[in-house]
Amino acid sequence: MSELANPDSVRAFVEQELIDCGAEPDTISDDVSLDELDIDSLAVVELVASVKRRFAVDVPFEEVPRTSTVSDVCELIRSRAAAS
Repeated sequence: MSELANPDSVRAFVEQELIDCGAEPDTISDDVSLDELDIDSLAVVELVASVKRRFAVDVPFEEVPRTSTVSDVCELIRSRAAAS
């Protein structure tokens, strides 16, 4: 099973990236939005770049609005990977 096919692997990656961007670990849950985590647009750009480096998947910055939840971001990564 590839890393992208494993939802837990993608979720763990996204969680660590959000922590690296300043989110408090105990505030991260699947249904919390990036805005609620105080993730700004620069952090979203960094997240998108990290996704490309880690998974070789292009996720356009515009597809990750700050209102997206953690679950939405994980699903977006998996769907973009499946399409490539």
